Amino acid sequence: MLEPLGTRIQFALAAMNAEAPPDTPELDALFRRLLADDADERRRATQRIWEIWCSHVEEAAVRAMRSAVNAMEKGKLRDAGAILDAMVGRWPEWAEAWNKRATLRFLEKRDGKSLDDIACTLEREPRHFGALGGFGQICLRAGDESSALLAFERLLTIDPHLGDVRKAVATLRGKVRHTIH
Repeated sequence: MLEPLGTRIQFALAAMNAEAPPDTPELDALFRRLLADDADERRRATQRIWEIWCSHVEEAAVRAMRSAVNAMEKGKLRDAGAILDAMVGRWPEWAEAWNKRATLRFLEKRDGKSLDDIACTLEREPRHFGALGGFGQICLRAGDESSALLAFERLLTIDPHLGDVRKAVATLRGKVRHTIH
């Protein structure tokens, strides 16, 4: 039997507090650039972060990522799922493999499975703004506004210039009773 969604949300919340991966000086510098006032600088930094996340030392991994993304873009979700399942099995420490599978599962409205993959993503890269955004969206879809608020607030510590996220946080702060997680 699958664990209830609330338990999975708690695991993802815990994963948000994982330590950033060591020895990532380029990523560390790029994340600092997300705090800049210059929108072009932030856009370039975001693009480079995605490039790094989608890269891998093994060419087979990069090819698999391209195939999975291509399948998702073409709406071939079953094919994408098979590729992503193989990727997380073969390269279990690759955060982006987990994140792409979380995205696929989110699109399929398999929120529990998506949360499992989001937790795995955040354990490997707690600054993963894509995973944090997806996590917040799933929490909203589940009616857990308190957890959504925590995810979106964490997201804003990484990139405070996300206007839609700032609006969501302001709205949620007006609705959510303060609770201890």
